[in-house]
Order: sequence, then structure tokens, then C-alpha cells
Amino acid sequence: MQIKTSGVFIELTQADGEVYVEFTLVGKLTHEDYETFVPFIESAVKNLPPRSLNILVDMSRFEGWTLEAAWDDFKFGLEIRKDINKMAVVGDKKWEELFTKMAGWLISGKAKFFRSREDARSWLTGR
Repeated sequence: MQIKTSGVFIELTQADGEVYVEFTLVGKLTHEDYETFVPFIESAVKNLPPRSLNILVDMSRFEGWTLEAAWDDFKFGLEIRKDINKMAVVGDKKWEELFTKMAGWLISGKAKFFRSREDARSWLTGR
């Protein structure tokens, strides 16, 4: 399944009893982006066992959040944190690496920063 808003493209796949969600962030995310994609993700993961969600977040073309979207992101992260098995973040900025470390403290699974989408995907899938 796929969904696209003005600032995010999301692809959701399932394999071997686990769910993989890839977020590609482009430009600045808005509250409207979250209003569109949060229900999509919530419906996809509502019947999953804990720690079966694997997330790849590509921030390489990301420019930030509006203030309201930053709050939306924080709330959404708290909602799904117990569902996360692994979170791979792709980027090239120091703050993105720090963001990944902080996220790792909040989620139930592992979080790791990568400079390459291919490396991130390999770590996430174990292939």
C-alpha cells in the first residue's frame, strides 16, 4: 500500500509476519500531512503484535516541520513506540543522527542512523 501527501511518501509492505513502512520526507511537513498519513498507518498496524513494525525514514531531502506538525510527530511517535521493532533513519545531517539517538531511547526496539538507504534497508530486513 502507498500514500502520498505534499511532504511525505509512504510505502507499506508485509513479509514474514512483520510490517515494513518506508517514509520518504521531502521539504517541510505540515499538520495536514499528519492528518492524512497517521490514520493510514494506524489502520495498518492496529492488529499487529507488539514490536512487529519496522520503519525506514529517509530524511535526506527533509527540511523540517511546521510547529504544529512537530507536535503531531511527537504524539504519533508516542502512540506507535511500543509497536516498533527497528527504525532506520537515513540522512546526512548531524541533527538527524541525534534525532535517531533520541528516538532510540523512546521506542521499544532499536534505532540506527545511516547515510545510505540501501544500508538502512539491509539492516531493517536482515538481508
